[in-house]
Amino acid sequence: MAYKDILVQIDDAGSAPRYQIAADLAARAGGHVTGVFLKTTLINQYNNIGTIGYLPPEDLNKLIKDNSSAQDEDAAGALQALKAAATAAKAGVSHRTIGGDIPNELINLAKTADLAIMPPPSANPAYSVHASASDICMAGCPVLLVPAQVAKPKVGEKVLLAWSGSRESARALRDALPLLAPGASVEVRMARSKGDEGDDGADLKAHLERHGFKANVAMADENHVADWLKAEAANTGCDLIVMGLYGHTRLREFVLGGVSRDMLHDCPLPLLISH
Repeated sequence: MAYKDILVQIDDAGSAPRYQIAADLAARAGGHVTGVFLKTTLINQYNNIGTIGYLPPEDLNKLIKDNSSAQDEDAAGALQALKAAATAAKAGVSHRTIGGDIPNELINLAKTADLAIMPPPSANPAYSVHASASDICMAGCPVLLVPAQVAKPKVGEKVLLAWSGSRESARALRDALPLLAPGASVEVRMARSKGDEGDDGADLKAHLERHGFKANVAMADENHVADWLKAEAANTGCDLIVMGLYGHTRLREFVLGGVSRDMLHDCPLPLLISH
């Protein structure tokens, strides 16, 4: 199945690599990309009205108006950048502005999309947007996180797959297949405990090769998994990392807790997460 209906979070004109990746992926199947701007309220940005409630009414009204106008300007600039990428890629494009104070509206929208493309989580997101990639993923939509700085705004030619043998990693593999270019190289990386002689990746390698991909499997001890995955992706020249969110193996949690947080918050490459 190709990804024909893609959502991409738009925030400012400077996020062009994210928009280009979204447009290119949609264009592969003659699909459509929808840019979604998450607009928040001023009160959300200050956490509560008490912080700004001391202001005179006219000053407060001006602050609210200026805040809304600034978001509208950012949305317009982002949409222009997305339209330029979609036009160049020959993909359909549209846009929506929805509420960003809580993630509910984006979650509901993502439920009827093939893929959501978002920026990595940030401690200080623009306009204090409350939209979690993990929330979208757990709701059933695979999420592609694209860092602000990407060496090559294209994914799918050489991919690192973090494999634990869990249901989540199997789901991530299936969700990644539409992103892979014909004849792509897949670097499978498996972490396991010392002395664990379980899955050696042979069946997975054969499965990938039946799809026409070149597959290579490597393993390491489970210590410092996130650092190892990022180093392996860099050393093998990958343009995408794929992993299941909150996967479990027989002896350990492969991408839960610190590993998951580290990969989501500090990944140098586009990262596909799936549940």
